[in-house]
Amino acid sequence: MADIFKPLPGVHVLIVEDNEDSRYLLTDVLQYCGAVVTPVDSAVEARALLARVRPDVLVSDLAMPGVDGYALMRSVRALPPEAGGSIPAIAITAFSEDYDSRKAYEAGFDAYVRKPINLTSFCTLVGTLATGPRPPRPR
Repeated sequence: MADIFKPLPGVHVLIVEDNEDSRYLLTDVLQYCGAVVTPVDSAVEARALLARVRPDVLVSDLAMPGVDGYALMRSVRALPPEAGGSIPAIAITAFSEDYDSRKAYEAGFDAYVRKPINLTSFCTLVGTLATGPRPPRPR
């Protein structure tokens, strides 16, 4: 990880990941890159948090028990922008079907990343979404 620079000073990232090991890894990597990270283990907890906090980027696993990442994103996109409805969002998944990426973009995610995650690219993507224009969603 020595080649990862600190591109995320002060960027607040909300991580929604039910797998404890993945949640800790993503949290540690983003903090190493300078981000402020709020990790939660469910979509329900993320929605409750978004009622009080406005992170710069939301990162969510897609396959979670109960409310999955797709439903979380649709509910976030239904919010007005001032309530967090326009937060840049990254979907992460262990699945590799093209259907999953299409479904993620349709739900409102701005980017789609498959596990295992290239950590350097991931930090760069978070920084890009937090500070710049969003990339166009594939159709």
